[in-house]
Amino acid sequence: EGTTYKGNITGIHNFGVFLEILPGAEDGSTPGLEGLCHVSELHVERVRNCEGFINSMNTDHLEVVYLGKNKKGQHQLSRKAVLESRGVEPRNNNRGGGSRGPR
Repeated sequence: EGTTYKGNITGIHNFGVFLEILPGAEDGSTPGLEGLCHVSELHVERVRNCEGFINSMNTDHLEVVYLGKNKKGQHQLSRKAVLESRGVEPRNNNRGGGSRGPR
């Protein structure tokens, strides 16, 4: 846990991105290690369209931190943790919900 990997994107879905963080054997005898970077862990700001967000980056890999396994034994990854460790913050730091002002 806490290790940073450069993972190859293997699938994009509305709930997140699957990445192969460790390659398998070239002859196919052992599979690679694949994990999910949930949509909430892709960026410090909310990502509304996972596929559009990834396509706008024009890349086939992401740098992610390994968070460990969830209750189902699936590997969890975070790009958000990488960005936060580099000091990237949301543009709008108001996390208290939207204020619509006086009515």
